[in-house]
Amino acid sequence: MITVVLFARLKREAGLEQVRVALPEPPTVRALAAEVEVRYSLSLKGCMVAVNEQYADPDQTITDGDEVAFLPPVAGGAQEQPGEFVQVTADELHLASASAFLVRPAYGAQAYFVGTVRSPNLGKVVEYIEYEGYAPMAEKVMREAAALARDKHGELGVYVQHRVGRLTPGEASILIGVGSPHRRAALEACDFLIEHLKVVLPVWKLEGDEDGEHWVKGQAGFQTL
Repeated sequence: MITVVLFARLKREAGLEQVRVALPEPPTVRALAAEVEVRYSLSLKGCMVAVNEQYADPDQTITDGDEVAFLPPVAGGAQEQPGEFVQVTADELHLASASAFLVRPAYGAQAYFVGTVRSPNLGKVVEYIEYEGYAPMAEKVMREAAALARDKHGELGVYVQHRVGRLTPGEASILIGVGSPHRRAALEACDFLIEHLKVVLPVWKLEGDEDGEHWVKGQAGFQTL
């Protein structure tokens, strides 16, 4: 049996978050997706997929006991490396926490980015945004992004938090901090993390504005179904 996990609009449309499904024939992600679409009247077109918390190709083989998550395109844990902190949390985000983590003698520069809920957006007054995330995988993606940043910019301290739950205008939804021995590396690594994570981080936004609720359109950073 395969454990199928659904997120964001898929979870709401199907009326469930998780279900056990018999291994399809052929045993591929694509075959499983076709079965899930028919069984739960879903459209998975444009969705990404993860097998055991790793992004996967539609033709990847799956085996008994795997967990397969279907992920709408994103709107943007485990042990970390030394000098690295990643977290998905329902708690408020505080710049002082990132600063306390990153300000150290080895780093002559720190760069920070704080993303907040804005209103108006596209001419509409925003009342709130409900953030939903696949936390274990999101934290894994954050760690992978930190490793990519180090490959590009050398020694870095990295601090990344993303908040989930209902946030109102002015509240911080994401906090990214980078410490480096060098100013340019800190600035460029912070910018890289912002641009990279907004595409691949499995976090979705349900926006409530003057016209009601709607999912914020995302973009797929990997091959889709």
